[in-house]
Amino acid sequence: MLPELNYKKIVLKNGIRVTTVPMKGTAAVTSLVVVGVGGQYEPKKLSGISHYLEHLVFKGSKKYPTAHKISTVLDGLGASYNAYTSDEYTGFYVKTSADNTEKGLDVIADYLKNPLFKPSEVERERGPIIEELKMYYDNLPRYAYSLFQEILYGDQPAGRDVGGSIKSVSNIKRADIKKHFDTYYGGENICIVFAGNISHAHGRKLASKYFEDIESADRVLKFAVKNPQPATKERVVIKNKKNDQTHFVLGFRGLSGSDKNIYALNVLSMILGSGMSSRLFTEVREKRGLAYYVGANKISGSDYGHFSIRSGVSHDNLIKALRVIIKEIKKIKKYTPPTSELKKIKDRAEGLIALDMEESSDIAFDFGMDEMIFNKIETPIEIMRKINKVKPNDVRKIANEILKKDMARLAIIGPHKNIKELENLLDTI
Repeated sequence: MLPELNYKKIVLKNGIRVTTVPMKGTAAVTSLVVVGVGGQYEPKKLSGISHYLEHLVFKGSKKYPTAHKISTVLDGLGASYNAYTSDEYTGFYVKTSADNTEKGLDVIADYLKNPLFKPSEVERERGPIIEELKMYYDNLPRYAYSLFQEILYGDQPAGRDVGGSIKSVSNIKRADIKKHFDTYYGGENICIVFAGNISHAHGRKLASKYFEDIESADRVLKFAVKNPQPATKERVVIKNKKNDQTHFVLGFRGLSGSDKNIYALNVLSMILGSGMSSRLFTEVREKRGLAYYVGANKISGSDYGHFSIRSGVSHDNLIKALRVIIKEIKKIKKYTPPTSELKKIKDRAEGLIALDMEESSDIAFDFGMDEMIFNKIETPIEIMRKINKVKPNDVRKIANEILKKDMARLAIIGPHKNIKELENLLDTI
């Protein structure tokens, strides 16, 4: 049985939303600030600017003027701290002991309100960001996923890497970064979450003290994701790199997070590719030994979503693995999954949710993402109730709605040339 989380939400005078989530059995508090801006807010020439800015706030602020000063204070608290940029938001967090909550928050608040953006730091950090992009290109599973997004969404923000490109990052100027900050880092575009060993009263007090002086600002909307590409557009993309394996992503457009069928899609994803007892792991790895990793995943945002299957195989086994995967796709579309399998998946889902509830950081991230993207929060218990309502026929129905052959897209990294053979395979879905 999942425990209930007694969270409370307030809105400061400047429009900043604040949620406190007291948790029993932890000595830590995660303080998370989520800003409503990410990769899907960026024009092509400024692709990667949200991620660039995320790096730069750590390079110095009014009260903590250097990166060394910021890290020295936070390290001295024994804190865990970092930031991350996604398609629709940027998050900054510090996790400390409960006694050090305010000290950690003092640092994060200052670098989010008063970043210096020193010209020297803007230029110096450009190099590490470009090296980070190069690292991603060498991470072949991640690179294959980036190619998949590109072929799935085309030339629009949703089809670009959140980190941008080497070309775009090379051309971003300090003035661009300052304008980006002034546009998005204020008022209704910010939400704050405190999760862990903290009371509602203390969370409200800290939020008011450190964030109520931020100027009011209206919520800024991102670029809308355009409709799916017609079936006549490019369906397979291949990049040849000197590597020992072929890595690929096969996927489809999915559902937005607010779609009523999103939980059926979540169950479908788990049946096919979550865990070592999933259908794909069993058929691709255990029975045939074709891959070390294989799995399925669904991503859902405010107005978009996608469903993908990923794997890495020897070059000679690409077609074999794809045939097995497509066979499982066709099977889930044709046959309703047995009730016993659905029960196993729901039990797994509840177990995974329970593990997430052990960490204040996981709770903070989940609540912050929900609030920023969907303007509402679903507690773990509410999520599990909706998963439990999914029926076997709901899974087969959503499989037929999403896993359509004409909407399939395939991204491959490996020494392959016969695109026509691969397109013919997709036609068998």
